[in-house]
Amino acid sequence: MPARNLLTPRPTPSVLERAAFRLRRASEKMGLTSPARIEVKPGFFDQYPRFYSTSVLNAIPQRLNERYRALIAANESLIRDRTILDMGSHDGRWSFAALKAGARHVIGIEGRPHLVDYSIATMQEYGISPERYRFVAGDVFDQIDLVPTGSIDTLFCFGFFYHTANHMLLLSKIGRLNPQHLILDTDIYGSSTDCAVFLKMEEIAHEGSSIVSQPADPLHSLVGKPSRSALETMLTSFGWTFSYYDWHSVGITNWNGLSDYQGGWRVSLVASRSSSPDSSLVA
Repeated sequence: MPARNLLTPRPTPSVLERAAFRLRRASEKMGLTSPARIEVKPGFFDQYPRFYSTSVLNAIPQRLNERYRALIAANESLIRDRTILDMGSHDGRWSFAALKAGARHVIGIEGRPHLVDYSIATMQEYGISPERYRFVAGDVFDQIDLVPTGSIDTLFCFGFFYHTANHMLLLSKIGRLNPQHLILDTDIYGSSTDCAVFLKMEEIAHEGSSIVSQPADPLHSLVGKPSRSALETMLTSFGWTFSYYDWHSVGITNWNGLSDYQGGWRVSLVASRSSSPDSSLVA
């Protein structure tokens, strides 16, 4: 479907007020807060409300804006004037944010073609030059092999790492590209101190799930959620050093839509390498 023919519903001017009201009502029903204590902090995506309607996945203003602060604003020096690869680019929200933060060029890989169409349409609507971005529809594990080694400065892996069971293969493919930095945001199995990956089956029909079905079950994909220790061990094995974003030290008072970060079962980090990896570690 060509991007120009998209009939993506556009939010009304009151979309933020309605979202804030729904957040207040949900919190009140759960006894978590009173209306006087709820604060919706304005942020980046409030300027670009199309992203509140191009996906049903976590399109909550509070969540998107705080994630922008953690993943983009906190890492602007790793994004500005850099070439970015956005793995699992979804509706283009983070590719767009990177370009607005000064990225030279962004490549987005997304498995669902309709989300690629939405990404292109949004870029066009918000006046981003086509020379600055490219979106590819396909499996990340296939498409990443087509990206030339040394062409990527910073790699985004937001909300993708726990939608595969092939973590080491993915890190191997990332290693071949030899980016300077990897910005990673992922669910972890937060209740475990073991160095382990916890497997489960998820429905591929869900917009935020893997697109790769199992040979014996075309409706589901086998995915793995690593413990913190497993995540760190895998990164270290490929020569990455890393530092976590401290979600609890940035003054968040309204955790609506952010319970996974608040509870520690989702983490954000920046991984870096000062030299090329050993060739035996990459595909």
